Order: sequence, then C-alpha cells, then structure tokens
Amino acid sequence: MDRNSTPLNSYLKQRQWPLAAFPLLFFSLFFFLPIAEIISNTSSNFFNPIRQIFTNLNFWEVVWFTLWQAALSTVLSILFAVPPIFLLTKYDFKGSKILRSLIAVPFVLPTVVVGSAFTALFTQLNLDHGAFNLRHTSAAILIAHIFFNSSIAIRIISTFWEGLDESPENQARVLGASLYKTFFQITLPRLKPSILSAATTIFLFCVTSFGIILILGGPKSATIETEIWRHATWRGDIDTASVYSLVQLTFVVLLARVLIKKEHNRSEQESLSFRRKSKPTKMHLFSHLTYLFLLFCLPIIFLVKKSLKNDLSDPFAFFSGLLERSNVIPISPLSSLWNSLVFALIATLMAVSLGLITSTLIVHGNKRLSDFMNISTSIPLGISAVTIGFGIFVFFTGPLAGLRNSYWTIPALHSLIGVPFVIRSLVPAMRRIPKHLYESSSLLGANAIKTWLDIDLKMSLRPLIVGAGFAFAVSLGEFGATSFLPRNPDNLTAPLVIYRLLGTPGQELRGQAMALALILGALTSVCIFAIEKVRKNSTNPLF
Repeated sequence: MDRNSTPLNSYLKQRQWPLAAFPLLFFSLFFFLPIAEIISNTSSNFFNPIRQIFTNLNFWEVVWFTLWQAALSTVLSILFAVPPIFLLTKYDFKGSKILRSLIAVPFVLPTVVVGSAFTALFTQLNLDHGAFNLRHTSAAILIAHIFFNSSIAIRIISTFWEGLDESPENQARVLGASLYKTFFQITLPRLKPSILSAATTIFLFCVTSFGIILILGGPKSATIETEIWRHATWRGDIDTASVYSLVQLTFVVLLARVLIKKEHNRSEQESLSFRRKSKPTKMHLFSHLTYLFLLFCLPIIFLVKKSLKNDLSDPFAFFSGLLERSNVIPISPLSSLWNSLVFALIATLMAVSLGLITSTLIVHGNKRLSDFMNISTSIPLGISAVTIGFGIFVFFTGPLAGLRNSYWTIPALHSLIGVPFVIRSLVPAMRRIPKHLYESSSLLGANAIKTWLDIDLKMSLRPLIVGAGFAFAVSLGEFGATSFLPRNPDNLTAPLVIYRLLGTPGQELRGQAMALALILGALTSVCIFAIEKVRKNSTNPLF
C-alpha cells in the first residue's frame, strides 16, 4: 500500500483546503499582507521614495556599514571558532556532550541579554571611557557578534568534520606529507562545504542584527535594520523606512537562496564514518577550556557581578528592585518578565497548533498544496524580525489599528517567528515514518483521525517538543519585531524593559537591567538545555 492511498491521505485530500485555510489566513494577515504593504509604499508615486533615497549619500553609508561589519564579523567568528572545532573533532573526553550543549547557549541568548553582558564587561574593565573606549563603537559590535556566532561555526563545522572518512588523510600521512600539509591540501578543501554553510548563515544573522547594534553600537552605528526602526518609530518617515525594509528584504531573500543552494550542493560523494578520537592531555584540555571560558563565559560572569550591588548588607538589592515600579517604566520589571513568559506560552501553543496542521498537510497533502505550504511557511524564517515588525506597523492602521494595540498581537507575532522552527522539526520526522505502520493501521480498520494520533503524533512527539522549545525561547527573548508595537503597560516585555533601563542613567536602574537580563538569560538557557536533553534521551529511531 502506498502512503498516498491510506485512509489518512484520503481524509486529508477531501478536507485539505479547509484545514489549510487557518494557517494561510494567519500567515496572510501577519506576514504576506504586511510585506505587500511595504512594497506598496515604495512603489507609490512611480517609485519616488526609492529614487530619492538611492541618491542620498547617507543611505549608501548605512548599506556599506551593514555589509562590512557583517563580513568582518563572519570571518572573525569562524577564526575564533577554530580551537573549539579542533577540540570537539579530534578529542574525546568526559563532559564533551555537556560542553556541546553549553556552546549552543550563546547563540540563543536574547540580544538584550548579550548587550547587557558586554555593557557590564566594558564597565567593569573600564573600557567605556578613556583611551580604550569601546562604548558605542564598531569594535563592540564585532566582539558581541563573535560571542554570538562562533557557536554556529563550531556546531556546523565540527559536526561535518566528525562525519568525514579519515582515509584520505591517513594515506597522505603514509606517503610522507606533514601534518600541516595534509590539513591545508586535503582536509581543508573537504571542509569547504561546511565552512561556506557556516559563513553564509553567520553573515545572514549579522546583516539582520538589530539588538546588538542598537545597544552596543549606539546612535552613531547605523545599519539597515536600525534605520528601519529609527525612521519608523522616531521620525515617522514611513516612506524611507519602507525603502530600507525593501532593500533588506531583497538582500535577505537573495542571501537565503545562496544558503539553500550551498546546502544542496554539499558533497554527497564523501564517505561518512565515525571518527576515532584520542584522549587530550590535561594541559591541552585545560588550555582549550580556558579559551572557551574567555570566549563565552567572561561576559556572563561580569553580568552576574553587575547584577549584584556593592553592599554587603543587601547585595541582592537590584533583584528586589525588580518588584518596584520606577518613573521610567510604567510597570515593575518583574511584571514585564511575567508578560514575556505568558506571551511565550501563548505563542508556543499557537506555533504548535499551526505547525501540526501545516506539517501534516506538507507530508500527507497533494503535491501542489504540500509545496505551497512548505515554501510559504518557511519564508518568515529567512526574513528579519525587524522587517516583520515594521510590516505589522504599517499594515495595521485605519480599521485594523485596534489589532496593532491588541494584547494578542504580540503572541501572534511571536508565533509567526516560531512556526517555522516547529515545522522544520516535525516534517523530517513525519516523512521518515515507515509506510508499513500506515498499512497496518488501515488493515486494523483505524480511521484517519486515530491513525494520525497513534502514528504521526506519537512518532513525532519529541521533535514537536524540540520545535516548541525553540519557539518558546525565541518568543521569550524577541526584541526586534516587538519594538514596533505600541508600548502599552500591559504589553511591555522583559527585552523592551531591559533596553529602556540600560539607556537610562543611574546605578539603580542599570543594576535592575542587569538583574532582569540575567534572569531572562537563565530562563532561555534552561529551554536550550531541556531541548538538548530531549534530543539525547530520545529512543525514537526517527529523531
């Protein structure tokens, strides 16, 4: 029996368009129509806004800064990732799996947490003034991007390298090639697909970087992302913001296509094997762990230090201050954290619901609908959150203005960003379910709903939990898209409050920002560790 002839497929083919209506309406309202509104703004008056801004020297300066900082950040991130890549690829040691999980944490930390951590670092080391002032400089942006993105390079390149067969290197060594010659002439060319994949991914994230640029770069560091936000929210210049957004959208789509092409062009001729690893010497392991500590842990340690008050009688005064409302914030910082948790929970439930429906249609629907749903729901994954937030900002006006102020818009917007993570986790697992399970279910007389519950849902439960975990973590720290929505007291989230407190002079408010950032970072880290635990403890052969 073919998978396409099961009762589940027959059931879905009769009802696929009504089932597809809900995710399609959701994506249309919160993504496609807002993006169309941005395009409409730039095409008004015979593309006059585009002609005006393209002749503006400031526009090209912003584009140039966006590109060169992203390119340099990419190169530096890969270079700084080299020692950990060697450690994880060449050596086996106790705690290596835990170390892999820890390395994944920096990349998923909210940008406001990383901004707070490096602000604390620069303050503690007196690098925010004087001859070595890093405050609001390009160097601060590059350092933070290295912290963020080195973990991507480590994960992608080390995983790829571990799976390569060692035979070509062994043959070269037998023929008398030196260790360095073997690496540069044989190993490095074989690693090229993974290096290009990591570089393209990191470059995409650096081009769309928002929170880091805003917090550490300051008003003098302008990228396309920050200019969209400043023109829309500060200056009310929607036309200029729309042009910047369209440029960003076009560039990101083209870059995403390159990334996908590189993924498809990865060498499939390589023989995969389990690499034999040796035990590192104590000195070798100590030096690598020290390097990783300086690379990833140092900013977090200073964040912890700055969240504690220099008062022996009450060192946790900044944390207790989170319960109080100040003149800067209309609600207490702790209330904003509660808002973030509630929004993240609602957004996760919405993302899981939409992801389950969409994934089922992608796997079991007809080819035309499957391809359409797969492509349309993947697009938001490659579009920056700032562009999505700005689209909501310009589209939800007039009769729809009430939606922009609605309490439910924030979790809906967060779920839009989270849905692709759920789908990318579910679809591969559902597609690998053996066909004989559907055949057995059909022979036993199970209806379509029971087949879906007993086979698709149960066999994909762990991938679903992983996708939900990522959706929750993304929502918890989301800053770019939410910054465009009206800042009603009931809707303020922890990232928005941290950003506002960091920009306000005063030790008390700065300390509260650090304390809130530390709590938010800890919650996000717990999510990632939970995801890694689900993956490692999985007994499902499909996951």
